[in-house]
Amino acid sequence: MFRLWVVFVLSQAVRAEDEEALQDLWKQHVTTPDDHESIVKACHEFAGGHAGDSLLPVVRGLEEWHLLRANRQPEALQLMAEDLAAGPGPVNEGARRLAQGWMTRLDREQVAGALQGYYRKEVAYPKTLDQVRQATPFPSVDRFGKPWNYKLTGFAKLPGFIDQKYALESAILGDVSDFNGALKLPYAARIVAVPVQVLGPQGGVPTVKFNLAGSAALIGVGQGAGNLYLAYLGAHLIVVCDYTHWKILPRP
Repeated sequence: MFRLWVVFVLSQAVRAEDEEALQDLWKQHVTTPDDHESIVKACHEFAGGHAGDSLLPVVRGLEEWHLLRANRQPEALQLMAEDLAAGPGPVNEGARRLAQGWMTRLDREQVAGALQGYYRKEVAYPKTLDQVRQATPFPSVDRFGKPWNYKLTGFAKLPGFIDQKYALESAILGDVSDFNGALKLPYAARIVAVPVQVLGPQGGVPTVKFNLAGSAALIGVGQGAGNLYLAYLGAHLIVVCDYTHWKILPRP
């Protein structure tokens, strides 16, 4: 009886992670990245047929990106809210990172708007964000709980105009903090990791050795190195993400 129960549980786990269906969806996404309506429909179909699949947050992340690219922001934000509220687990944590990243970028738009309002009155940008917040409230920290990195930069070839230009970034997102700039990036363009070996558990955690632009990194499931996070190690696939995109890789 116990053996039959184990077989049943294992068979349920296999069905709960349909790697082949996810791989098919990923290929469609990579092949036709601008066909947003078709990909959104395919994501809905995956969700409808895989309600209990632990990889569903990956599919939801693809749908969110295509919704953003299709100017359907409210729908994307609704899905991201689900990601933020999801329970523990490495795939859910990856989805939460993406949601925090995109919501931070949208929050940054509010800060930039407040700065523009200040500029219209003063014909100059402020030395600190506190000068703006007094008149126009906006999120004082990003979705990771970090204060905004704000500074006046001026123009390199025009000395004396330091208050005419600024830099505004999330400490976590860095140079991909701008919403429009991040949305224009080719999908997963910043993820250069290549898995080269699956190792035995390190400290009880399944681990993958990655080649990261010429250097090696050992990352356990549910762990990260820099911006790279390992969300899933399956029979045939590896799923990683940064704070912007997912990427599905073959298991070496």
